[in-house]
Amino acid sequence: IKDPEDKKPSDWVDDSMMNDPDDKKPDDWVEEKRIVDEKAKKPDDWDDEEDGEWEAPMIDNPEYKGEWTVKRISNPAYKGVWEAKKIANPEFVDDDTLYKFDDFGFIGFDLWQVKGNTI
Repeated sequence: IKDPEDKKPSDWVDDSMMNDPDDKKPDDWVEEKRIVDEKAKKPDDWDDEEDGEWEAPMIDNPEYKGEWTVKRISNPAYKGVWEAKKIANPEFVDDDTLYKFDDFGFIGFDLWQVKGNTI
């Protein structure tokens, strides 16, 4: 059984992977997924009083490369999954008579028959 007295050390590292401390976000990385369409023009029939203030439509940013994440590397301090030490069960009692029977009243045979090419 697992030793109830065994405790995980405080310096034990559970994560097999870690963020690369040398990995930095490039200076030219673009955060905006959508940008204002510079080519869009206010329609001639737009009425600010009736239609409200005109806003240029948004378009997908062609320079957007996705959300930036730090590169993951193997953790040099990783020691593996921690498990408590195993000890002998103190409550275990060996019983030699566990499977001993004075009289077997019968013997059974379990016979299976399978037709050819069915399996």
